[in-house]
Amino acid sequence: MKKPLLAATALSSLLSACVAASNEPLRAGSNTPNQSNIATNRDEVSARPIEKSMNTLNITKLEVSRAAQATLQLENSSKAPIRIWKNSNSWGAACWRVFLIRNGTLEVFFQNPDQEFTRNGPAFDEIPGGGHLDQKLDLNGGNWCGLGHCSIHSERGFGGKKFNFEPNDTVIVIYDVPVTQEAYDNHVWYGVIAASAEIK
Repeated sequence: MKKPLLAATALSSLLSACVAASNEPLRAGSNTPNQSNIATNRDEVSARPIEKSMNTLNITKLEVSRAAQATLQLENSSKAPIRIWKNSNSWGAACWRVFLIRNGTLEVFFQNPDQEFTRNGPAFDEIPGGGHLDQKLDLNGGNWCGLGHCSIHSERGFGGKKFNFEPNDTVIVIYDVPVTQEAYDNHVWYGVIAASAEIK
C-alpha cells in the first residue's frame, strides 16, 4: 500500500509545483516572463492572434469503426480562418494520438515520429471561418506505433497483424500540436484537443 501512497504524494507535489509557477504569459523566444513587459493595466494585455484561436478549433463528428479507423472533422468555430499543419511534413505528421480503454486497461497509439519525407517544408491547410476539414485516421494504415511496435509507411497493422477495436471499447482521439517557431512564423494553430467515442 505504500507505493500507491508515494505515487500519489509525488503526483501531488508535481501538480503543486506547476501551480506555483508564474501565471504571467510567456512570450516567443523567452523561457521566463520579463517583468518589464508586464502591463500594469490588465485591460491592456491582449493575446496574440494565434493564442486567441487556440479555443476555436474542435474535433467534431467523430466516428470509429471496428477496423480501427476513425473519421472526424476539425471544425473552426470562429469567424477567422485557422491554419493547421499538413500531415505530409514533419510539423504535422505525428500530431495524432489514439487512446484505447478496454476492460479498464489503457493502450496508447501514436503516429510514428520517425518518418522520412522526400520533400519537407512547413506547409499547412487553411480552414475558413465556420468551416471544417475532414480527417481520417487508420491505425492499420502504416506509420502508427502501438502494441510495442512502430509500423512503417508500407506496413499494414502492427508486426504483420491487423488490429481491431471491440464492442464496448472507449476510443479517445487527440490532436496534439506543439508550439514551434515555424508555427509562430506561419500563424499555424497549436494546442491540444480531443474527442471520444464508444464502439457499439
